[in-house]
Amino acid sequence: MTRPLTLALAALCALLAGAALWPWLPASEAAPRPPETARPAASANPFAALPPLADFSATVERPLFSPTRRPAANAPAFTGGIGERWRLQGLLVAGKSRRAQLAEIAGGRILELGEGDKLEGWTVKKIEQDRLLLSSPAGEATLTVRRPPGKP
Repeated sequence: MTRPLTLALAALCALLAGAALWPWLPASEAAPRPPETARPAASANPFAALPPLADFSATVERPLFSPTRRPAANAPAFTGGIGERWRLQGLLVAGKSRRAQLAEIAGGRILELGEGDKLEGWTVKKIEQDRLLLSSPAGEATLTVRRPPGKP
């Protein structure tokens, strides 16, 4: 009776040893992987696929962090189309001379405007130290100097 018990214990020890060593045993030949499909290259401008800024006008009309969910009385007007197409690069205020430099976001053109100049139906109303005020029959817009994406 001791012989069958010894054989059963030996078989159990061998089974447990095999289970303990299983993770470290070399893997057998796995099934071949399908070839990876080519992934499209990341776009140079990650914002190109986003909807136009005008689609997000509700976020300006009802600001999330305002207790009343209304814009402040002195908040700049929503820029609409002009802010989607042009970026204010810089302002020059020297005495009575005031100039603004605008860069076209998609085309790369750079324009220099003074007070009273016109751009796509907008008139430069006022150039201040930190912003450009524009007016049109549709309303007013304010452009402020922003760094282009990806530049410190």
